Amino acid sequence: MENIRRKKVTTWLLWVLILLAMVLVACDSDETNTAADEAASSAEEAVTPGQSFAEDYTAFIEEVMAEENLPGTAVAVVRGDEIIFAEGFGYRDVQKGLPVTTDTLFHIGSTNKSITSMLIATLVDDGLFDWDTPVVEIYPDFELSSPEATEEVTIQQLLSMQSGIPDTAEDEFDVDNASGEDVFTYIADAELLAMPGEEFSYSNMSVSLAGYVGVLATGETYNSLYDGYAALLQERILDPIGMETAVVRVSDAQRNPNYGHSYVLEGGEPVAAEAEDFDGDPLAPSGCLKASVMDMAYYISTQLNRGQAPNGTRVVSAENLAETWEPGLENYGMGWEISEYEDVTLIAHEGSFDNYLSIIGFVPELNIGFVILTNSEDAGGRLIEEGPQFMVDLLLDD
Repeated sequence: MENIRRKKVTTWLLWVLILLAMVLVACDSDETNTAADEAASSAEEAVTPGQSFAEDYTAFIEEVMAEENLPGTAVAVVRGDEIIFAEGFGYRDVQKGLPVTTDTLFHIGSTNKSITSMLIATLVDDGLFDWDTPVVEIYPDFELSSPEATEEVTIQQLLSMQSGIPDTAEDEFDVDNASGEDVFTYIADAELLAMPGEEFSYSNMSVSLAGYVGVLATGETYNSLYDGYAALLQERILDPIGMETAVVRVSDAQRNPNYGHSYVLEGGEPVAAEAEDFDGDPLAPSGCLKASVMDMAYYISTQLNRGQAPNGTRVVSAENLAETWEPGLENYGMGWEISEYEDVTLIAHEGSFDNYLSIIGFVPELNIGFVILTNSEDAGGRLIEEGPQFMVDLLLDD
């Protein structure tokens, strides 16, 4: 009977009801969109730099460089998927007078750790394992010096410095003559600081193991774990994000005319440092990448946009990327240090290697991120320490 009654509704009444529904939906949609637009506009206004931002930030950078005798730096500030500030300062080659540009390659050191964590997050997305999967379930030959720890440690604990592997484990490791495979052999006999999850200890070996376990989990065959890491990073992170000049191998970096020197201070003056980097570094997943400030700005934009690159490519899920930001012991995530500054959350990480010094990070509440790359660990400390806070202060005061 119900269907019969519906068929008897007059045509004009049916049209009235349809039009009324359309009006109500449109009104509700307009109100929702207006509220969303206003909220987005308000958030953007809160972090949109004023006319003087670039001038003030440039003046600050140049002042610090002059006072510290810093040879060269490249700095970028990102808002969402927009690079609102990107400049090179000083020289990538002091002797030849070659300037730092936004294309100059710097060694990014341990800021690479969050990139390895993003790489692992893509494998979690693909269902190869979960964050809390014991490593031995991913790679059955994995071994720590404690059988109990071997069975318990997860890939998340390797990345968040909670594996029980101490920072001192690296001291006796012959990094110059070892391979990625040797990291597994060496760590099987290294004394642990604690059981997994009990203590924090910053460890390059721990993160390197995580990177290589990711390579092994793909089931692909490579000449070496180092080659596998380089290939996987290129395929899953560098290419999708559009980090076109970023390279793992130093031999590739040296072929780029925009790669320069790193410097030490002798008598207060910059002197070209002896290179430490080499192809085949067994600790590559913990800090091997050479990249420009633009490469890293695209990477930070991908973080801010919850895994979507500025070119629109979905690199990693928002859910698994956010897992890397979660603070664990000592407020350390997976390749990130989480802190508070002026009532906002600052997610950042420093990096130092081959006499380069850098820092990258972002402030989710302000939708702002930053990259500071310097070519002198001796002279870059003050800019690395003060640069992010100065940027946040300028934006909050605008």
